Amino acid sequence: MARAAVLGRLTWLIGQVAAVREETATARTLVLDVPGWAGHLPGQHVDVRPTAEDGYSTERSYSMASAPGGTRIELTIQWLDDGEVSPYLAEVLTPGNPLGLRGPIGGYFAWHPHDPQPVLLIGGGSGVVPLTTAVLAMGFGAV
Repeated sequence: MARAAVLGRLTWLIGQVAAVREETATARTLVLDVPGWAGHLPGQHVDVRPTAEDGYSTERSYSMASAPGGTRIELTIQWLDDGEVSPYLAEVLTPGNPLGLRGPIGGYFAWHPHDPQPVLLIGGGSGVVPLTTAVLAMGFGAV
C-alpha cells in the first residue's frame, strides 16, 4: 500500500479521464484510469499537471476523492472564478483526455485502515474530500 511520498522520488504518470461526474453547479469529479498507480491512503493527495493545447503546463495539488485500491482514482474539482487550473479541469477535460499525475503524496495525516486507534473525522471546506475517502475506506459505502 502507498506510503508517504517524497517529492523528487516520484515520477509523473499519465492518467486518462474515464468519466466526469457533475456533483454541484460548481464542482465535478474526474474519474481517472492511471496505469501503474501504486495505491493511496485516505488523506493523501496528488499533484496534477494539466497541459493545454498550446503547450502551457502548470501544477496543482488535489485530494483523492476515491477509496484506496485499484488503478482508478477520483478527484473532485471545485471550479473557482479566478482559478487558473480549476476552470480547465472542471470545464475542458472530457473522457479520453490525458492528465499528468504525481503521487500519492503525504503520509503524516494519512489514515491507515489497520490502525487500532480511534478515528475522529472533522472537516470543512476542502477537508470534506479526504473525509469522504476515509469513510469509504472504513467500509461505510457511499456518503
